[in-house]
Amino acid sequence: MSFLCRAGIAATRSTRAVQKRFGSHAAHSGPEAPPTQEGFTSGGFKIALVAVVGLIAWSRVDEHLTQQGEEKHPFTRYIEYYMRSEEESNRINEKHIVLAQKAAEESKFYTGAVLPPKIQLRYPDLMNNASARSLEVGSVVDVNVTPKYH
Repeated sequence: MSFLCRAGIAATRSTRAVQKRFGSHAAHSGPEAPPTQEGFTSGGFKIALVAVVGLIAWSRVDEHLTQQGEEKHPFTRYIEYYMRSEEESNRINEKHIVLAQKAAEESKFYTGAVLPPKIQLRYPDLMNNASARSLEVGSVVDVNVTPKYH
């Protein structure tokens, strides 16, 4: 009996072939999404419509402001009110030029500086052979003169 069961299981496994359907919509087993609503009620169309109406309204207001006999447009007067005067701009530019010249002179001074030559010692450890108390080699140290530490 077990042989028949095994043969049945093997037969069902061999007939089940997994089909891969690349790029096919038939592979999706879920419900399809409903079609999107298309029309003139989308957000982008509303923004475009408001922008066009706003531009038309602004052009009418602009015509009205410039036909009142004013010499300058209100935007021009607003910009001129908050703009620096020419004298102040010239003063700031001259100050900046002086500072730039000083920085260039300092840079030229420091780049033209030459470091003193380095003397490379062949055996630098020989510098450590000197006596710490400036005593000649072979001399006898007087013990009475040196301080005693307790």
